[in-house]
Amino acid sequence: MYLDEFFDYKNQLMKDLLTSEDVCNLLQDEDIPDGTSLAYTRIFPYEYVPETVEYGGTYICFDVDVESVQDGTYLFPTISVWVFSHKSKLRLPEGGVRTDKLCCEICKIMNGSRYYGLGELNISRVRRFAPMTDYQGKCMVFTAKEFNRLSPTGKAIPANRKIGR
Repeated sequence: MYLDEFFDYKNQLMKDLLTSEDVCNLLQDEDIPDGTSLAYTRIFPYEYVPETVEYGGTYICFDVDVESVQDGTYLFPTISVWVFSHKSKLRLPEGGVRTDKLCCEICKIMNGSRYYGLGELNISRVRRFAPMTDYQGKCMVFTAKEFNRLSPTGKAIPANRKIGR
């Protein structure tokens, strides 16, 4: 794969999040019809923490790591998703915690999805996350399995290697 999953998984997840009405509504303070305005303002495909806090908002960040490689055949990528919100935005008007509800909606999208890796994507853990003062949230980790190489590399066999004829 040559680590294509970094690129592909992130693009797929950004698309999945931006097309989820529930996720977009939980990130916005007022109804904005086009969820794509949230890309790189509230949803980031890398670890992001706002530097100056002029406005308390809610954010989703995600990234991909490869935890291990098995026998050169399979990669085991993990997708980490950080969901965090300013303390003034945590309480939902209908009750409950905004970051918990966002985690539920993201889990509905990702857990069991076949768009990431071979077979189904699985949630492996959820932990508290507090990136800075007055912000609280969760970090979710999903695991996948992926082929290390889909086909022979096409690289030339070294001249000193036995070919086995």
